[in-house]
Amino acid sequence: MIRHEWLVETVADRAGLGRAKEADHVARTVLADLTLRLAPADRGRLERVLPPADRDAAFAVGPRRDGGAAEFLRDVGTHLDAPPERARYLAGTVLGTLRSAEPGVTDELRGHLPRDLAELFAAVPAADPARRHPDTPAPAPLTDDELRRALRDRPDWAGDLRGIARTVRLPADRIVPLLRRMRRDTRGLGRFEYRVGPGEVTFVLHTRSVRAVTDADLPLADAIDATVDGFGSGG
Repeated sequence: MIRHEWLVETVADRAGLGRAKEADHVARTVLADLTLRLAPADRGRLERVLPPADRDAAFAVGPRRDGGAAEFLRDVGTHLDAPPERARYLAGTVLGTLRSAEPGVTDELRGHLPRDLAELFAAVPAADPARRHPDTPAPAPLTDDELRRALRDRPDWAGDLRGIARTVRLPADRIVPLLRRMRRDTRGLGRFEYRVGPGEVTFVLHTRSVRAVTDADLPLADAIDATVDGFGSGG
């Protein structure tokens, strides 16, 4: 079983949180948002490895949520009042710490979650993706290697360090309803640009403050993918 003090201290150290109370709040919030995605049997597995002080997080009250990483990170960001890139880092820190302590249990949980959400358990982030651009308070641009990995995991997107784009083809009369749905589903994740052509709409992402792609754009790309998939299946 994980010790509460170890969990809090490890999350505080890895996420650069100055107070144990703050790290405790982050850990419990991430665990509560995670358990809303788990079936009852998996909640029980998680509860059994958590310290008593954190077990109530495994019984978060609310309807089951079936979305992937984009929805999960949006919930974490809302509950922690954190921007998208910071929410991703904090969630990855807590989940990676959990996996380092209980790999067997967490790997079983991952097998029952959407792939992009399961990937957040993969490893404790080596550096805060909310790292700052040296000359501004904005997020730093992705490196070439980071962009290649991001596009490999998002095969419908293409682009370079200045911006990434995805084109969706659909009947002309469905474009405006899709854009309405997109604005609703991506609220709080940042701003996207789009271009409308004959029978298609192209979504373009980059962080305006640095005129480049950053970690902040990736949860938005995932949310766009989820909306397009849902819309195409009859939404």
